Amino acid sequence: MSPEKHNLHERYDLVVIGGGPVGLATALECAKAGQKTLVLEQSVFYNQSGSSGDLVRMFRTAYTEDFMATLAVQAMSLWDELEKEAGEPLRLMSGLLNFGDPQYGEGGPEGTLMGPIKNLDKYHMKYTKLDRDGIQKNFPFQNLPDNWEGIDMPDNGCINVPLLLRTLHRLCHALGVVLFDYATVKQIFPDKTKIYPPANWIIEGTMRGPKGASAYAQNFAFRTDKVAITPGAYVNHILYPSFGFTLDVNIWEMVYEYYAIDPSIQFDKMWFQFQEDSSVGGKPVSNLFYGFPSVPWGPPNMCRIAVDTATNVIADPDQRKYPVISPEDLENTREWIHKHVLGVGPHPVPVFAGTCLQTNVSDNMFVLDFVPDRYLRHAVPSGGLDKTIVVFTAGWAMKFVPLLGRVLKELLLDGKSKYDVSQFSIDRKPGGIPIIRDGPVDRTRCATMHHVGSSLHGLGH
Repeated sequence: MSPEKHNLHERYDLVVIGGGPVGLATALECAKAGQKTLVLEQSVFYNQSGSSGDLVRMFRTAYTEDFMATLAVQAMSLWDELEKEAGEPLRLMSGLLNFGDPQYGEGGPEGTLMGPIKNLDKYHMKYTKLDRDGIQKNFPFQNLPDNWEGIDMPDNGCINVPLLLRTLHRLCHALGVVLFDYATVKQIFPDKTKIYPPANWIIEGTMRGPKGASAYAQNFAFRTDKVAITPGAYVNHILYPSFGFTLDVNIWEMVYEYYAIDPSIQFDKMWFQFQEDSSVGGKPVSNLFYGFPSVPWGPPNMCRIAVDTATNVIADPDQRKYPVISPEDLENTREWIHKHVLGVGPHPVPVFAGTCLQTNVSDNMFVLDFVPDRYLRHAVPSGGLDKTIVVFTAGWAMKFVPLLGRVLKELLLDGKSKYDVSQFSIDRKPGGIPIIRDGPVDRTRCATMHHVGSSLHGLGH
C-alpha cells in the first residue's frame, strides 16, 4: 500500500508488527471485532525471507503432549471456518505417515513414535498401525530396518502456504485493515504527545517502496493502544530497542529440497521418519527426515524432502548466510533418499532447494504472552499499560494459524484467552534457564551449538 495516501502519524486501535500468517490472522480477527487495525511488514507481503517461505507445511494432529493435542483439535474447526470464509480449501488432507524406530526417544522429553496414540484415542482420531513390511508395501520406501513401525493417520494434510497468505491478506483488506509493506519498525515507546484522542504507544520506523534501499525513506510514528509483535525471527529487533530485553532464540536456516519422483510411484502422503542420530567424525548427524507429496499448487512430480535440523544456526537474522545452502544438510538428505526412497533414480539430485528461518527457544515451544509489566514500567514508571503488548514467536506455527490469530485477539482485547496457552509463558525457565535475557542479542551464542529434531518435541512442521 502506498504511504503517500495515508497519514503516517495516524491513530489505530491496534497495530500488528509482522505481516506473516500469524500477524495477518491476528489482524483479521481484530478487524472482525471492530478494531481499526494496521499491519506493518518490513519486507513485501508473501515474501520468502522468513519462516513462511516455500509452498507447503504440515497440518497435523499427532502430538505426544496433551496440551498440544488439545490445541491441534481445537484448531481444526477454526481452519474449517477460515476455509469457509475463503471460499476454497486451504489444505490438502492427504494424511500423514509417521514411521521409524519404535524406541526412538524412549525415556526422553521428546516422546516416542507411538506416543501420540493416547491422544489420538482420546480425541477419536483414526489411525492404522503398520509394521516394516506394511510400510514398504503401501508407501515408496525401501531398505527399512526389520523392527520399524508406522502410524498412518488420515486426519492430517498439507497447508497451501501461498494461498493461505494471499487469502488472509485479501480478507484483511476487505475488512478495512491498513496493510503496509516496506515498513521497518524501529521502536515502540509511550505516547506523550497529548494529542486527542490519547493513545498508549507510538510505533516509530521508516517506510520505503518497491525500489528498496534506493527508495526515499519516509518516517512514520503511528499511535495505538494495543500492539501485537509477530515478526518471527526478527522479534528481538523490536524488543531490545523498545524494552531493553531479548528472547534467547536459536534461528535455524532450515534447508528444503525438491526431488523429481517417477510419476508412476504413488507418493501421496506427508511423512516423518523417527531414528536416532548417527555419528560421523565424532559429530552427531540427524536421521530425522520428513517429506510432502507432490501438491497441485506445486511443480508436477516434485516432492519436498528434507532433514529436520539445521547445520547453520544463528542468533540474529542479520547473520543469515544468504548465498549458502548448507552442503551438509543437502548431502545428508540426498544420501538418505538414495538409500530409502523409491522412484528417484540411481543418482538423486535436488531439482531446486532453498532455506527458511525457523525460530526456536530451548524447549522448542511457542512464546505467546504479554510483554511483562516490569519492562513496560521502564518506559512508563507509573504503570497502567500492562496487557497492552503481546508477543508471538518460535515454534512451528503454520498448522495453528487460525487459532493463534484468535488467541492473540482475545489476549489484546479481553486480557485473557479461552484457549490454554499457559505453557507458552514468556517468563518460563526451561531447565532452569530463562527465555528472557536483559540486554542485546549475543551473536556468538549459536556458533558451536548443534540442534536436531525439535519438530518431534511438540510442534513439528
